[in-house]
Amino acid sequence: MTQEVYHTATYHYRRLSTLIVGMVCVAFSSFFLILLVPQWVAAWRDPSKLVVGLFPIGISSLFAFLGTMLIRYYLTDFRLELRIDSQGVQYGRRFYPWTEIGSLSGRWNHGRLQLLLHRRGLIALDRYLLTDIALTEYEYDRLMERLNDYIGALYPHFRIG
Repeated sequence: MTQEVYHTATYHYRRLSTLIVGMVCVAFSSFFLILLVPQWVAAWRDPSKLVVGLFPIGISSLFAFLGTMLIRYYLTDFRLELRIDSQGVQYGRRFYPWTEIGSLSGRWNHGRLQLLLHRRGLIALDRYLLTDIALTEYEYDRLMERLNDYIGALYPHFRIG
């Protein structure tokens, strides 16, 4: 079977909202880490205070990591490439072959039609395939028809919609 490409799109992280959310996360976490770490270090002798202090420090560290990653994505113009072809779905670094995909559908997300991938298996989370330019209803219907005709015939478990 020759490899046919059904759809390609890109999601860019270089947008003002990414930078703002990253900066807010870093500021929030820095404020709490500056307050919490000295108190936690001062409580070295009481193990119960050390354990209790780990939770807020862990949450603040998680926000610091998230904010740093978002700022990095903004500064480096990080992109997620979407490619739907006869082999499967490639989104960023992740590749999902058709044997692992249970369904592909569209959902309205903040007023935009975005694709939603549902993997097969007991623990299979849905994954929005976000792109900068949303599909129109006509483009979505056309893509689903093509996938149903070609991919649905080869993989009977695959569902559209």
